[in-house]
Amino acid sequence: MNTPAVSRKHLDNSKERHRSSGTVMLNSRIVVEKEKFVSTGTLTYVEGDILEIEMSEYKAFELGDAVKLTIYSPGGFYPFESTVVAKDQGAVMVIIPPQHLSRFAEKREHPRVEVSQKGALVSYRNEDGSWQVPEGQIPLTVKNISLSGIGFIIEEPVELDRDALVQLHLDLGFSMHCRAEIIRTEPVEFGCYYGAHFDELAADKANSLRAFILKKQVETHFAQKREE
Repeated sequence: MNTPAVSRKHLDNSKERHRSSGTVMLNSRIVVEKEKFVSTGTLTYVEGDILEIEMSEYKAFELGDAVKLTIYSPGGFYPFESTVVAKDQGAVMVIIPPQHLSRFAEKREHPRVEVSQKGALVSYRNEDGSWQVPEGQIPLTVKNISLSGIGFIIEEPVELDRDALVQLHLDLGFSMHCRAEIIRTEPVEFGCYYGAHFDELAADKANSLRAFILKKQVETHFAQKREE
């Protein structure tokens, strides 16, 4: 599923007075407006910085459409502007603007998606502070990833203790080099599973990773809905 570039617009300040200090809840009613068209739907999913609106007139919206939304929740009503980033049978998904993220009770700060992507361990730091560079990069498989961290499996024998720093090269449909700190190790049937926290992700890498996670979130969510 293609995910277009997203333009995040600021809330119309003239509507700020209508907002309350409550949180937006699932199953709230939403009015969705675009040029010369208005429809209504129901908030059915919130994860990270995306939300899903189930509506009968979903076909009227296209990827990349700029929309104005007003959510009617028990805590008040909340108008903001956004962009359609995905659509499927009976539903559309839009971006939650950063300044509104705290409004959503079901939101997680950094959603983690399950994946199966290739990568490699490029180097790791020894206890004495020196960096060890293996002869040839050590293959790994990325099992899950978020904006804050990564879980991966290495089949080859390599000793990475907790708190070790590692340099990784990831293939996420784009090439991503990053540094991470090991925070968890667990033996598995084929090798060892490592959980790590990203260390100083540059803004461009974070933006590319955010787009990748968004795409995976949408694909996974719609696939699960079809199965159900």
